[in-house]
Amino acid sequence: MNEKIIPILATCIGGCLIGLAPIFVRVSEVGPSFTGLYRFIFATLLIFIFGVVSKKLKFFKYKQLYLVAIPGLFFGVDITLWHSSITMTSVANATLFVNTAPLYVCLFAYILFKEKLSFLFTIALMLCSAGIIILTTTNSSFDGSLYSFGNTLALLGAFFYAGYLFSIYKLSTQFDTFNLIFYSCLFACIPIGIGSLFEIDNPFPNSYLGWINFLGQAVFVQIMGQGLVIYGLSRIKPQISSLLLLFQPVSATILGIYFFSETLLIGQFIGVIILLVGIYFAGLSERLNRGNS
Repeated sequence: MNEKIIPILATCIGGCLIGLAPIFVRVSEVGPSFTGLYRFIFATLLIFIFGVVSKKLKFFKYKQLYLVAIPGLFFGVDITLWHSSITMTSVANATLFVNTAPLYVCLFAYILFKEKLSFLFTIALMLCSAGIIILTTTNSSFDGSLYSFGNTLALLGAFFYAGYLFSIYKLSTQFDTFNLIFYSCLFACIPIGIGSLFEIDNPFPNSYLGWINFLGQAVFVQIMGQGLVIYGLSRIKPQISSLLLLFQPVSATILGIYFFSETLLIGQFIGVIILLVGIYFAGLSERLNRGNS
């Protein structure tokens, strides 16, 4: 029994820690792309030091390096788009929309590897579409044009997040988890760094609290959050993991309401529930397909 409880708790805690990311972005003293850049630089340095000390870090040749860079490039574009969307729309919308990535993962599998789309995925697609429509058409306290653009950025970010998940899955047979995580962090800095060039904001925080923000993201969100989720997903059934991963958007939504006084109207609340159910079915469909492959 304990063998199941520990991975379940790890996934729940990891999802909640990742849900802290939009809060860190909102209170950051620099722009969203610079915030993401510092998060990944700090995480890369910490993982590098651990990898050298533990002798887990491997230095690949050019051909291998080219492959292992792909997840990081996808992840970096995702973070750049998602962080920007957090400053333009609600924390709830930004986090919910970017977590529609399982839909894209199933579509990638269908387009690239001709895997059949299951009935469960079709249901998930309809539910997510309905939830997105309800959330984007319900009145909000945010400015209309900026609010819609923020939602679009989050949905686009989900596409690249799916590319990250899909490439990690495909490359996991060639590379160990530790090196995939390290090189993903390292190469994610490239698109995030490019995105930060378009920000006019000051690239450096104004106080020591700004630097603590970056360190907190690196430790709690990137290393602990992602690490606990990866550990949990490798040890529990897909039916359970898909449901537990919803702790990420749920915790982000609750924290957004608490810290930034964001409100959910009745229509928005219904949209959130529908989208969460759709994300759950999409994640379940994707992992069931993975387990059968």
